[in-house]
Amino acid sequence: MGVTATVAVVARLGGWLVGIEGSGEVGETTVVGGTLTDVTADTRAAVQPINVEYGISGSGPLDRIAGTGIMTFALDNSAGNSHSQQGAYSPGHANAVTGWDLGAEVLLKITYDGTTYYKFSGTLIDISPEAGQYGHQSVTCKAVDWMDDAVRAKVRNVSIQSDKRADELIGTMVTSAVSKQPNATSYSTGQSTFATAFDNLQDAQTSVYQALADATISELGFLYIIGDTVQGGTLRFEDRHARPKKGAASATFNNTMGSLSVTRTRGMLINRVYVVVHPRTTDGSATVLYELTTTNENPLIPAGESILINCPFKEPTINAYRVAAESLVTPVSGTDWVANAAADGSGTNLTSSVTVSIENSAANSAELKLVNAHATSTAYVTTLQLRGTAVRDVTETVLSASDTPSQFVYGEIDSRVDMKYESKAGEFGSEIAKWLLNTYKDPKYSIQEFRLLSNKSDYAMTHSLAREPGDKITFSEAVTGISATGASGAEIGYFINGVKMTINAPGIIETSWILSPAESQAAWILNQVGASEMGVSTNLGFA
Repeated sequence: MGVTATVAVVARLGGWLVGIEGSGEVGETTVVGGTLTDVTADTRAAVQPINVEYGISGSGPLDRIAGTGIMTFALDNSAGNSHSQQGAYSPGHANAVTGWDLGAEVLLKITYDGTTYYKFSGTLIDISPEAGQYGHQSVTCKAVDWMDDAVRAKVRNVSIQSDKRADELIGTMVTSAVSKQPNATSYSTGQSTFATAFDNLQDAQTSVYQALADATISELGFLYIIGDTVQGGTLRFEDRHARPKKGAASATFNNTMGSLSVTRTRGMLINRVYVVVHPRTTDGSATVLYELTTTNENPLIPAGESILINCPFKEPTINAYRVAAESLVTPVSGTDWVANAAADGSGTNLTSSVTVSIENSAANSAELKLVNAHATSTAYVTTLQLRGTAVRDVTETVLSASDTPSQFVYGEIDSRVDMKYESKAGEFGSEIAKWLLNTYKDPKYSIQEFRLLSNKSDYAMTHSLAREPGDKITFSEAVTGISATGASGAEIGYFINGVKMTINAPGIIETSWILSPAESQAAWILNQVGASEMGVSTNLGFA
């Protein structure tokens, strides 16, 4: 083993959670931010390695948003652990470490040559103690990064966005719809400004992850979590110019990788591209977006009580598809609601005793609050509707491009790219299709795994720790003929999409990267050195 690094697994225990009994009494049961507790001494890396995986899991044209990052490790739960307590890592056990339970933050820190790299930051979601006092007495733990929060959270109370870039949409979605925020964010400025966005989401149904993916694909950018030297867990967004403008690689390897998994497969080819864009239609006046008049059962409100009704907006004529609303009309008594003392609409008219207000609103739904101020009578709402200016996404337009020579050699290979927030149907959509076709019509090597034996050298260790998704590397490999500095048409470099790391005791580190060909991102950009030599270093791109 050539070089070594110091590995630390740290848990943040007993942090302050607002409004949670037992976790909200600052200075009594908790401290702000919790207590960082080093559990490295109790990890059983010799039996079960520490495994980390994060970033984008593929290298195809639509592999642009990371999946959930995962860290797994095992801890010593016997009396021989650093606490000298059996059951120290069994939540609920009398000897359990205070604050050790689901929801605790877990960090993987690796220090080398005076620099500490935070390679993972996540939340414990699984703690599985092995039962049996004469068994291994280990606890298997699993933590996930912030992308898991995006997968589980549903879009809520997010309004239509007008004239916004992808980075602005992502920022709005992250801050508005997810309770737990990333440790940090790093967003580059998007190249496209979208006239209308978030109108086609379904409040309380569409996942935040899907909304983020729609924004990322519409820009043809990238979104993922990276580690760093500050705290880790940074959410990064790349615009579509970031990789073509990247320039020099951050590292290069000349037959010095531990192993290489290379494939040149037809599955990475595209020779017919369909690009779907979505021009919107906005009504010229307000129409009924939600109504309850035709139902057999009418909502009732007990005297002195109130109820909340969620109202999904739908097309008023055929009631078949969801629509969005650019603006809502404040409900009007007698027009938008009528209330009676009897469910069939007979009896005393109680409309004046009932108030209806918009409590919350989103792009394609709203929550109405109905209050019955009558002292004794139950109010039956026999008419209820909500009006607004409808925005429809029903005229999706498909543009295409194809390459006959590629189809003749490799067969027809189609791909469909649905850009949910792009509305430009003419030349711009066609340029996108042509750029994707130029990028993927010819065969290239796909690197499923580029593995480094991190301890082998100072260079290997430094770049194992410093390199993250979005970084560019070059390498040469004798058998495949891949060259770091090949002539036009050769694989001139690769971007890291995903990271995997395995740590065995005592500090043996293996690092693997999923790589995407940099040549696939080399679009022609006027007046950019290294990106403007048309036909030499680049293919035709679009702004």
